[in-house]
Amino acid sequence: MSSETQPINPARFAEALKDLPAESLALKVLELRNSIAHLDYSNAELKPYAEGRAPTLDQQGETTQPDQDCIDAIAENEAVITRMQERIELIRVEVEGRGLSWREFQGKADEETAATDGGNTDSDHLTNGVNGTGASDQTQHPAWQDGTFQTGTISQLGAEERELLRQLQSRMPPEDEDDDPEGGMHL
Repeated sequence: MSSETQPINPARFAEALKDLPAESLALKVLELRNSIAHLDYSNAELKPYAEGRAPTLDQQGETTQPDQDCIDAIAENEAVITRMQERIELIRVEVEGRGLSWREFQGKADEETAATDGGNTDSDHLTNGVNGTGASDQTQHPAWQDGTFQTGTISQLGAEERELLRQLQSRMPPEDEDDDPEGGMHL
């Protein structure tokens, strides 16, 4: 991250959420979860180099050493993941404060993940390709099972997300498009 730009602080983020419709909150949650999944995947890929189990390009033929750049990248990714999880929690507070069900924002895939993962939540993010012991590259996080990462594309919304968005939109009153010609606040 550039030293000149800083992420919006949690108080300003929470304040900005108040003006967003429920659909935008749902999409923001999906965006944050997608970003967390990508960062988890990146960390899993960097881990062998950070631990010195795999040689970097400049260590070919030498005894491998932990790569400080990979160690630093993982630490930065973890800080960003923590910040994103805090934002998801702020969205949850806003959703529940509006009298909406947070469960509807989670979707079917998250409920299944929580059931199979012993109840882990957004604050207990999963590492892609690595189980809790770091022993398996065979287990995939559900976020990667739809093929979007393997094919090199990121889909806009999956079927479950579209259905969740449709359900949320059906509960919201129609918005008057003349209220905000700019299309709303973007976070």
